Formats: sequence, C-alpha cells, structure tokens
Amino acid sequence: MTWASRPAAATGGAPTAAAPADGVVPFRGARQAGITTPAQDRLHFVALDVVTDDPRELRDLLTAWTRAAERMTAGAEAAPGGVVGGGPYGVPQDTGEAFDLAAANLTVTIGYGPGLFDGRFGLADRRPEALRELPAFAGDDLDPARSGGDLCIQACADDPQVAVHAVRNLVRMGFGVVAVRWSQLGFGRTSSTSTAQVTPRNMFGFKDGTANLKAEDPVALDEHVWVDPAEATGGAAWLAGGSYLVARRIRMHIEVWDRSTLQDQQDTIGRDKKVGAPLGRRDEFDEPDFAALGADGAPRIPVDSHVALAHHSNLQGVRILRRGYNFTDGSDGQGHLDAGLFFIAFVRDPFRQFVPMQQALARADRLNEYIEHTGSALFACPPGLRDGQDWGAQLFG
Repeated sequence: MTWASRPAAATGGAPTAAAPADGVVPFRGARQAGITTPAQDRLHFVALDVVTDDPRELRDLLTAWTRAAERMTAGAEAAPGGVVGGGPYGVPQDTGEAFDLAAANLTVTIGYGPGLFDGRFGLADRRPEALRELPAFAGDDLDPARSGGDLCIQACADDPQVAVHAVRNLVRMGFGVVAVRWSQLGFGRTSSTSTAQVTPRNMFGFKDGTANLKAEDPVALDEHVWVDPAEATGGAAWLAGGSYLVARRIRMHIEVWDRSTLQDQQDTIGRDKKVGAPLGRRDEFDEPDFAALGADGAPRIPVDSHVALAHHSNLQGVRILRRGYNFTDGSDGQGHLDAGLFFIAFVRDPFRQFVPMQQALARADRLNEYIEHTGSALFACPPGLRDGQDWGAQLFG
C-alpha cells in the first residue's frame, strides 16, 4: 500500500485512494506525496540549477526546504509568522499570497538531476546508475532553456495560487544557492492516479491516460514505479523506494489538429473521441483488440495509432505512471497557440520503460504530425521522509 495517497479499504474490492477531507495531504511517510496522490487540478513545476560550489549550503537549503514544504502542505506559512511576524522593518519570510487560503491538497515533490552528481558536492559516488541524460529521440526539437536541471520541485494543488506560492517561497529561500532554469504552469490534469477519479481530457479533446497505473494497485506500482532496494545499491541506497521522474514539454499544433476530420483524429489516437473506447469497442476501459479488422480489411485500430504503439501489450509489458498537465503559454508570436501537454511520468527505471516507449512512438506514431517535444528532463525522486528526517540528510547521508 502506498503512503502518499493513504488508500482506505473499500468494501469487497481493492483499497480506494481519496483526497483527505480536510484538504491536507500528509507530508511524511514511506513515499513522497505527489506521485500516487490523487492528481490535483493545478501544477507549478520548476527546474533549478545549483549556483554555489559549497555542499554545506546545498545541504542546509534542502533541510530548510523540508521544514517550509511541510508547513505549506499543512496550510501554514513557510515560516512561523512569516507574513508579518518579522515586524515592519524585517523582510517577510513568507510572500503572503496564500495566507488566507486552504491547503488545497498541496503536495511538494523533490527530485535530483544528473548534474547534481558531477563531483561539485561530493555526491558523485551517490549517483544512481539510471540517472543519466536521456538519449535523443527522432523528431525532438528540444530547447536547452527548457530542459535539464540539477533539481526539480513539483508542486500540485487544487488551487493554482497555492501551488505557485509553494514554489515561489522555496525559490526565494534558495537565493544564492539555486537559480531557476525553467518552469511550467499546468492546469487540468491529463491523467488519473486513482480509480476514484474520472479520466480527464487533453487539449486535443481526447480522454488521456485511460490505461494509467493507479494508487489502488500496489503490486503494479512495485513492479513499474518504485525503485527496488536491489537496484539502489552502494552510495545510491538513498533512492530505494523512490522513483524516477521524466518530464517532457510537448507542444501541440492546435490549429492543424482543429482542421482535421473526426475520423482522422480517432485513427490517430486509436480511440473514440466521445467515450474514449478503443476503436471497435464500446466502453473506455475495454481492452483494445489490435487483431480486429474493419470493413476495409485493415486493422480497426491503425498499427501506427498512438494507442497501438504505447500499449503495454506491444511494448513487452512496459507501463508507466503518468501525471501530466495541460498548458497554454500564450501565443508563439505567429498567431498560433503555444499549448500542449506537460508530460510527467514516474518509473522504476527510465531506460527500461520510458526510453523504449518513446523510441517506438518517435519512430512511427501518427500523432507526431501534430506534436513536437520541446523540453526534456530526468530526475531521481527519493522516497518519503520519516519523522525527524530531512531532504539534506537523506541525500548527503
């Protein structure tokens, strides 16, 4: 059973994950919150570069971040009396925009990029084997200014101001130690991480993440999401029970898509647009039948459709936990929306799961006509914190 989503037993079936009634997701436990936690509606994601060479400064910041994140996820100020408690001549230790707001199921999840283990901070022998740069994929148009990072913070909440407040205050605390490399706001989750949630829709109008892993399936999570202690040996033992976070900024060519026919859209995705069923089936959660033929004798679900190429039955059993969000970042200066999907996935091993999946999609996915990947990053997310632990001691040992 995963800690972050706190599943409760359901009568006659699997445990069901549900958001806490008081809107506060516990910060401490065996797993970090914000992974299997029922996906909230809003996201603020930030990747940061470490600009100090002093390992003590980095460790102290991670310790301070732990205290502040735990307070903010409980609905409190980033520091006691942080908004006005320092008096008129003191610098506020909380920026104040969430002072009167509820916790809104805020979760703060931290991850570490490959560059953090380059030797600057004495962490080279603590780098997990799978924490290395992702390979190039066909069709990528990656912007270096929207890729990579030494650290990441994922703040999710049901109130956008609460999520932005969390990131803003952690970044403020890190002045002189870290600097923002890139960030992304997201709205309208594009995946469900609990059976208690309905499947949402992406910016193309299709249900997204129907076959996603769920918090109520601990066996599948152990197999596909959580890093096994046997795979986190030596100096990398700190990652046992954690996960890898893959982030991809996927620009959708909205205007081209909006001029395509419904049939072309459905053949591209491999699902019915209205109910989300695999083509040739009736219900959203029906298993796709890739052998079924249409009236023309061709496969009812095109072999180059997104569903066909991404389905675990065609990827030697590869599955991932998706936790992405829609985004709209204004226009591109040429009259087109800069909009799409900020893809987030948690996996046990990115090179055994995400990489082969993305290679298959990049090679043949019909959807590539309408999308391009413009940002990319990989981070290792440690397990949760027990009482008395903090991120600094957890990473540095």
